[in-house]
Amino acid sequence: MYKNALENISKFFQIDVRETPEEIFNVLKDIINFSSAGIYLADKEVYGFNVKNQAKYNISEDLKFKNSAFGKIILTRHEKFTPDEKLIFNACAAVISNLIKDAELSKIITLQLKTLQEGIYETNKAYKSAKNQNDFFSNFSHELRTPINAVISSSELLAEGIFGKLNEKQKEYVNDIRISSLTLLGMINDILDMAKLENAALKLNPTTFILNQNIEEVCNILKPLADKKNIIISKKIPKTLKITADYTKIQQILFNLINNAIKYTPANGKIEVSAKKTEDYIYIAVKDNGIGIEKKHLKKIFQKFVQLGNEKNSNGLGLTITKELVKLHKGRIFAESTPSKGSTFTIQLNLGHL
Repeated sequence: MYKNALENISKFFQIDVRETPEEIFNVLKDIINFSSAGIYLADKEVYGFNVKNQAKYNISEDLKFKNSAFGKIILTRHEKFTPDEKLIFNACAAVISNLIKDAELSKIITLQLKTLQEGIYETNKAYKSAKNQNDFFSNFSHELRTPINAVISSSELLAEGIFGKLNEKQKEYVNDIRISSLTLLGMINDILDMAKLENAALKLNPTTFILNQNIEEVCNILKPLADKKNIIISKKIPKTLKITADYTKIQQILFNLINNAIKYTPANGKIEVSAKKTEDYIYIAVKDNGIGIEKKHLKKIFQKFVQLGNEKNSNGLGLTITKELVKLHKGRIFAESTPSKGSTFTIQLNLGHL
């Protein structure tokens, strides 16, 4: 039973949750028989089928990321679930947790095919050229992201001891694999996003949302990187502060800024994310106590692949993409920094001008 279950569990890694979430239950059905199932995030059913039938028995497991529950998966049927089924279901829930979190990560650091299809081009010739290029980038990104996401999910499962306990050295190596995979995934998506920006293929999809929730999701995803350096991320955001903007693109902006702060903040450092609202603007700031930037370099940091005087302080594409995404919102971004004391990046967004 366990052997067959493990073979079927491996099929989870072939699923693209964002495109075919129902495949979660198709794979699960091959492992455990059930009559209905549902996945709930923040008390809202996001995936499921026949979940409201009147089955007599049910089993549930928390969906967790770094030991923090963010949802629940429930199975129901008319017969009792055996202890072996409950044990296997626990392992399945751990895998599904990682699938969903990896899908969130993918959503934040790439705008994917939907954004490409929303491109507006001035001439038919330009449209055809950009479409061919974007089709290539879309296929290219999918082919690269699929194996990388499998590495990320597998390393997380190993780290959590789902298939056996690891010693301290093994845990260290597994954690390095996950963090390196996250870094590589970010680099791939930076290149793809830059290509989309240069082809004018980005379009805003503004909605009104609570900013604190957006920031919490970003910090949750970046927590493993901060934990590795024992960096504390504090948040000073009014819980009811609402913003009208593109939810996904604001997440990507915050992801880039906080990720950058983690990169250039030494071990045991501190990062503060804050926000405030005035009569005309909303300000979002990411402050760190890292290595800082010399004043003469501040005007260069939003350029591509800029070397800022030493090998430890260089810019890839993250800040360039961030600036362009802020400009799409008709806002501006600026930086203040003191060498050896840290940096503060501030986003200024106009109220009601999207």
